[in-house]
Amino acid sequence: MGTDIRGFVECRTWDDSGAKAWHGAVELSLLGMTRDYPAFACLFGVRDPGGRWRPVGAGRGLPGDVSQRTRAGHASWGEAAFGATWLAWDEVLAVDWDEPALPRATTIARYRRDPDGTLTLRHRDDWSRGFARASGIDTRSVDPDRIGDLWAEGTTWDVGTTVFRAERDRRRDAVPADGGWRPVWSVMRTLAEVHGDDHVRLVVWFEE
Repeated sequence: MGTDIRGFVECRTWDDSGAKAWHGAVELSLLGMTRDYPAFACLFGVRDPGGRWRPVGAGRGLPGDVSQRTRAGHASWGEAAFGATWLAWDEVLAVDWDEPALPRATTIARYRRDPDGTLTLRHRDDWSRGFARASGIDTRSVDPDRIGDLWAEGTTWDVGTTVFRAERDRRRDAVPADGGWRPVWSVMRTLAEVHGDDHVRLVVWFEE
């Protein structure tokens, strides 16, 4: 059973009574966002069994002043909803996307060694038969979440012109700038340009 994300981009603006309030502006599903485990772990601490990340915003619950639309959307999932939390747009702007995962290897990167000795990245996350032959690990039975338990960061295996190396992911590897979260950030950025950085946030929850 998989885990999906639900929620809304919210914007704080004037309501009919002349007071400022939060409004559910855009539903995440309209932005193509449903399932992205690396991002869930990095941003919200969800689906991170190996404890790879210090999440940006985890387990905060729904904001006390959450919009009626968002509250109703969350309530419609009943007990299936879990992990409700939120991220302000100014928090997203402050994320250090070069920050590494917690201090142990999290992935096996595959490089090609060029004739001049430089390494060219070929695959960021390689848990293949080729790596099994190089390392002696049965990649069919060993969980890749154990990479940090098995090898220190920087451990390398050279096989001809192919080099495998145990590395740590950076936040930008989990949430690529050109990946599935790009539409979400674009909508939040546009709303912030109109209403201000502190008047835009993302409210989410998860369901399985």
